[in-house]
Amino acid sequence: MGGKQPERDVGEPLMLTYREAAAKIGISLRWLYVLMKKGEIHSLDLGGQVRRIRTSECQAYVDRLVAEQIGEAS
Repeated sequence: MGGKQPERDVGEPLMLTYREAAAKIGISLRWLYVLMKKGEIHSLDLGGQVRRIRTSECQAYVDRLVAEQIGEAS
């Protein structure tokens, strides 16, 4: 009793740091900041100086890019 609990695999995180989000999308941190400034990617304020980007926000950005480029090809 009272021993250390084994860590559980909780799967993919729901929120990412800026660096993690940039890596997940496959872009530079600098480009991520540009996209955020343009309003193409949004972050959440968790209080203090902590901000995170939802993994779904990363996926939505990539999905929009794909849709735009497929539309251009037709």
